[in-house]
Amino acid sequence: MKAAILRGARSIDLVEVKEPALRRGRVTVEIDRCAIGGSDLLAWTTGELPAAAWFGHAWSGRVVALGDDVPGRFVGERVVGAAPPPCGSCKHCRAGFGHNCDLVLEMIIGVDPLASGHGAFSERIGVDSRRVHRIPEGIDQDDAALAEPASVAAHAVARSEIGLGDLVVVIGAGTIGLIVAELARVAGASRVVAVDPVAQRRELACDLGSDAAFAPGAGVARWLQERGHGLGADVAFDCIGAPSALGEAVNLVRRGGTVMAVGVSGQTLAAVPADLVRREVTVRASLGYTTADVQRVLELLAEDRLRVSPLRSAELISLNQIDAAMQELVDNPSGGLSVLVKPPSGA
Repeated sequence: MKAAILRGARSIDLVEVKEPALRRGRVTVEIDRCAIGGSDLLAWTTGELPAAAWFGHAWSGRVVALGDDVPGRFVGERVVGAAPPPCGSCKHCRAGFGHNCDLVLEMIIGVDPLASGHGAFSERIGVDSRRVHRIPEGIDQDDAALAEPASVAAHAVARSEIGLGDLVVVIGAGTIGLIVAELARVAGASRVVAVDPVAQRRELACDLGSDAAFAPGAGVARWLQERGHGLGADVAFDCIGAPSALGEAVNLVRRGGTVMAVGVSGQTLAAVPADLVRREVTVRASLGYTTADVQRVLELLAEDRLRVSPLRSAELISLNQIDAAMQELVDNPSGGLSVLVKPPSGA
């Protein structure tokens, strides 16, 4: 079968790989859709991956084969790849920190014992059965492929502890940032404003429910002065990870506000410690997601309370078009946010 493998910076090979082995506890999933998201684009640009299975980690598909010790009811089920429940036996679980379970993080990254040697930019993939979540009725395969980035956003919103009526700023209106803005409203925020240099993304943020959207600069600060009683935002999300974004978020929140570090760019983040101390700003980081985040997202998608279809490109591409799609996303950042790949055997 075919799989797209990242060989280095801006270098992808479409190669023949072996069919997934039917190992104990593992399922084989035929991939219907796999999204090209921001982390895939970063990996393509730098050539750096945390694991081979990470390249193509936001996917939907159908279980077609089972290893031993996997319930037979999984055969034929539509599923997404996500996070398992806490294992209960790692050092974090034993210490009472199941929300930081080692195995959950290993599976998200793709370094667990049953991880595949490639990601879901492929016809089929083998994964630990604990990783797959059934797709509820009412969610199509295209939207289901974005359940993984939506779960990342849901985890960040949950960790922010947004309060009823809070004023929220989201810096970076990529796929994650736009979903964060949507979910902030679901979580109780009364006003949400987005910041992004790309006009098309700012327009999309407003279409999805943000009250306003600004290019980086003084516009958002003035808006906060008018709408935030001169205090600033209650919560600001940095969904970019660029060195200046965290500092901008710190400057936009009120005294005692919360800054969420969500974006990852591979660069060292910079914030002025004096600002943090003087204004008692709380900075929290958010990494990955939990099985509870995934379930919440699937419920919201099934109930039509979360919209992700505007966040993906209108056309599907094939495995041999991934390299060109990556280049287009770099050259034209105002284009599609998440491009969906349909392997040749996908339904």
